[in-house]
Amino acid sequence: MDAELPEVGMEDRVRVDVPDWPGALSTSASGSALLAPPPPGTPWRYEDAPVVDTFVAREAVEALAVLPWAEAGVGGAGVKVAVFDVQWFNAALAMEELGSPVTHDCETQRSCEAPMDTLRPRFTWEEGSHGVACAEVIHDLAPEAELHLVRVNGLTTFENAVEWAIREQIDVVSMSMSFFNNSFHDGSGPLNDAAARLGENGVLLVTSAGNYAQEHWSGGWVDADHDGFMEFEGGSEYLPVYLGEGGGSAYVSWDEFSRCGRNDLDVVAVNRDGEIIGRAEGVQEADADSCWPVERISMYADHEDWAWIRVFRKRGAGSMEVSVLSRGSQLYGANGGSLADPASSLGAFTVGAVRADGYAHNGPESFSSRGPTHSGHPKPDIAGPDGLSTLTYGPTGFYGTSAATPAVAGAIALALGEAPDSTAREVADRLAGNAMSERFTWQAADPGLGAGRARLWEVDAEARRLCGTEGGAAIAAPLLWWVRSRRSRAWSR
Repeated sequence: MDAELPEVGMEDRVRVDVPDWPGALSTSASGSALLAPPPPGTPWRYEDAPVVDTFVAREAVEALAVLPWAEAGVGGAGVKVAVFDVQWFNAALAMEELGSPVTHDCETQRSCEAPMDTLRPRFTWEEGSHGVACAEVIHDLAPEAELHLVRVNGLTTFENAVEWAIREQIDVVSMSMSFFNNSFHDGSGPLNDAAARLGENGVLLVTSAGNYAQEHWSGGWVDADHDGFMEFEGGSEYLPVYLGEGGGSAYVSWDEFSRCGRNDLDVVAVNRDGEIIGRAEGVQEADADSCWPVERISMYADHEDWAWIRVFRKRGAGSMEVSVLSRGSQLYGANGGSLADPASSLGAFTVGAVRADGYAHNGPESFSSRGPTHSGHPKPDIAGPDGLSTLTYGPTGFYGTSAATPAVAGAIALALGEAPDSTAREVADRLAGNAMSERFTWQAADPGLGAGRARLWEVDAEARRLCGTEGGAAIAAPLLWWVRSRRSRAWSR
């Protein structure tokens, strides 16, 4: 690294809904990302960085029944796939193995036409190779698909990437990232508006459900004793959270994104001795330049231990729904609805995670986010395998919905290559219809699996005839040898 990266935290940037703001870090057709709030009089809000859903791809080949397609000579030819991610760095070997894909930087230029500098991340939280691992999975399943790697590090760059994908007529976008605090995760908000544009223009967004099933609680406001403090299960005013060494953080939000200022909440965290270890007292006023129904709290602990979160209504009245999402810690009493954005988008194809080892009979991973959305819509749409092997993470080391999402995206790309008259959404719907599930068709979707475990249908007999069995085998053999050999080379390094 030529120089130290600037001390910019994941939550230090702000967003103004004004394009081409002078000196902006990045700008889109809808707004700009800045390092500091604008002068008084201009509305602004925080622009969080997306969170990669970490916790390739021999295991996915087996789980998704890809081998017969490879033997038929099917590789996803003619399909354009883009991977949106924030971490594209420190993985030169794996990048070479991807066959020199085209890269796009959506921060430096609104057009996303500039290539990424994969040796020099701009911020500390961009360091890592998560995006490369996602691309590896897709390339292993659909090696003939045209692969594009796209740098997306916030709402503004996501908006740019969406417009680029539409212009370039991308078929499938794979995104294993979650955005928080842009909506009440109910399918609304700027992230989901941008995601909807993809679907409206024929681009399928395959996105991760997230890994927050054990980190989320939501419920209606209850204060039976009228002391201002919210009551959780059993009437307790204390929500238990287990902190790791060093502590953790949490977001407390409520369903007033479209009418901020009606209620003003504060949050405090205490340890087992009753000492305050974190406090968030932002002001939510409707006429302020920045009003967002979110409180972010950092909780400090010098060793692993329980702490308790309390939510106080400083001003306001009436009913509301409240969400608590911990980061780097686990909530006792976590419940459903743990999807973030754009997993909550109705236009996205949202993917949960199932362990690849024993895939056909496993339930969702314990951490895989559950539905429904806060608006009550069923999600995820489907589940895919994790516990995959990649050069980036080693043998069976890629876990979470981050791994499951590109596996599903790769399967869709593979099948789409054999169905040029179909849309990516139609292929995704067929994949959902073919999913392995213990539920009857008339039963509601599983809150962790959606339609079930993704698995490709038998490759069409006519496609086999056109490809030629012998020719297909000739293609498949080098493909599988290449997958195995690249694994053994990487793991022996």
